[in-house]
Amino acid sequence: MGLGGSWDSSPITKKDQIKAFDVINTALESNINFFDHADIYTLGKAEKVFGMFLKEHHHLRASIKIQSKAGIQLHEGALNSNRYNSSKNYIINQVEGILKRLQIDYLDVFLIHRPDPLTHPLEIAETFHILKENGLVKEFGVSNMSATQIDVFQQFSDVPIKYNQLQFSLGHSQLLHNEVFFNTENSVPFNNFGMLAYAQKHAVEIQTYGSLDKGLYGTGSLNSDLKNVADTRKLLNQLSEKYQTPIAALQLAWISKLPCKIVPIIGTTNLERIIQCAEFDQIDLSREDWYDLWTTSMGKRLP
Repeated sequence: MGLGGSWDSSPITKKDQIKAFDVINTALESNINFFDHADIYTLGKAEKVFGMFLKEHHHLRASIKIQSKAGIQLHEGALNSNRYNSSKNYIINQVEGILKRLQIDYLDVFLIHRPDPLTHPLEIAETFHILKENGLVKEFGVSNMSATQIDVFQQFSDVPIKYNQLQFSLGHSQLLHNEVFFNTENSVPFNNFGMLAYAQKHAVEIQTYGSLDKGLYGTGSLNSDLKNVADTRKLLNQLSEKYQTPIAALQLAWISKLPCKIVPIIGTTNLERIIQCAEFDQIDLSREDWYDLWTTSMGKRLP
């Protein structure tokens, strides 16, 4: 989502293009071949600059997996709010625009970006059927949706939801809170109770965004004076020495330790950090270290 320049109507510059090409090449050289897009990322420029890359490297299309999302109308509502739109005509039009910007014939995966209360699941099912029958999309998923919402959709559709993209990280571990703090005095309201169990039962791949917490535990855009953040930074540094691996890779290894299909998504455009992140699947994080990272990041004991 950081490719293509700024989040405004300014054109893609040569500098933006060079940066994007460097990011994509670095990812590919690091054996990362899955790329996640959305129609709103840098107002379409992220997809457009990626399409420029594919035009020059069209032979790579068959060896990479391209995913995109639609359903958010950015800042079009009252109070400069976003609106959500998953209606058939809107989604089909957005997918056609996505393919044009990416300069490809089909998406490997398409996700509904946010739940739209005004669109019936039956209409979404019809939309998915049209996109699949016309060869525009191979597989489908959702983003920011609960297990219940996916289950209801599947009652109306024979097109399987294979992916759910959710925020999940050391600093945002609510998916786990609902599993462990259920029926305790520390129970927290969250709409994804049971998502991990649902994903295991139905082989839904969970894609995690915000995986690196915007550098909260390293050198990033977020700063914090909270004790649990400082303690987590200290622990990650200790484990970095123990496992002889970068902190970013440890954060992704912590995510991928869960016993379900789970894929951490990274948003960094820092070339060195991309290379570091690619090491995560070489780390055999112990059960003890996994739990210590979780409890330290929360700043409280488990029941």
